[in-house]
Amino acid sequence: MASLETPICEFGWKAVDFDLLGVDGKRYSLSSSKGGNGLLVMFICNHCPYVKAIRDRIIRDIKELEDKGILVNRGTKGSSAVYGLA
Repeated sequence: MASLETPICEFGWKAVDFDLLGVDGKRYSLSSSKGGNGLLVMFICNHCPYVKAIRDRIIRDIKELEDKGILVNRGTKGSSAVYGLA
């Protein structure tokens, strides 16, 4: 069974700029993606047992963060054509 405890990150560090290709063919950088109060980037796999188990919590947390001006980008590596993005 997958663990349902999420480790806490180290807060307070400044993100480095990035350049990621989205599944929509567009490029995304820190400056083009962040909200007024920040950005959370999550690399998740929608068919992972852990992600499936906490999906409702992820959705809840994304809504709360977006209400606070923090945008959330979700990405998956290599399986978006098969499993899609949430």
